[in-house]
Amino acid sequence: MSAIGRARETLGRPLLLAHRGAHDETIRENSLEALVAGAVQCDGVEFDVRFSADGTAVIVHDATLNRIFNLPRQVRELTSRELMEIGVPTLASALAAMPALTLIDLELKEAPTDDLFTTLHAARGPGAQGVVISSFDPGILYAVEKRMPGWARWLNAETLEAADRAAELSCGGVSVSIDLLSDEHTDRWVSRGLEVAGWTVRDRTDAEVARDARLVALCVEGDGIRAAEALTR
Repeated sequence: MSAIGRARETLGRPLLLAHRGAHDETIRENSLEALVAGAVQCDGVEFDVRFSADGTAVIVHDATLNRIFNLPRQVRELTSRELMEIGVPTLASALAAMPALTLIDLELKEAPTDDLFTTLHAARGPGAQGVVISSFDPGILYAVEKRMPGWARWLNAETLEAADRAAELSCGGVSVSIDLLSDEHTDRWVSRGLEVAGWTVRDRTDAEVARDARLVALCVEGDGIRAAEALTR
């Protein structure tokens, strides 16, 4: 069971994970400010990791820097120093900025470099305490399992077919688009011994899924944070 799963059992409700941190019109997604705010406002945070030209784990969603930073460059083309200068935090800086035991859904967008493992080991110990590694790419999750077989892993999925592969990959859980959450589907995944999480709750209508006590966690964003809180706390 993942640390998020254990926390869910203790609290008796789905955990709320701030999607790319607690961001809005004034706070940029996946920024240090958003991550720290998310750790305070919610039960934990979800964020995305890619790798710089020098192999450093950095927190940014897109493969390019255009949407967020108005810079038409690939993340992997810039060094970690160059990325930090424009506001892309390193994984190490984010882990240092957030409370020490913040629960984290770390979504890997690319195959991991050594820096991911050394950074998590240094900050959270050999078991990456409090961290779940998630990805849409089975190959990435396999690479994590091969290097660190004890680390918690979730398969992200936006189709039923993809979600059903989680058990085949020996993942501990599956994190799916909330459109896939139904009694039938959730029962099927739970019966296979999987933790079930959902994304992304953005409003009161989306937040209705928080009533499902079988769910381990939900990624929440914007108005969805308050709406989900009202149903779970």
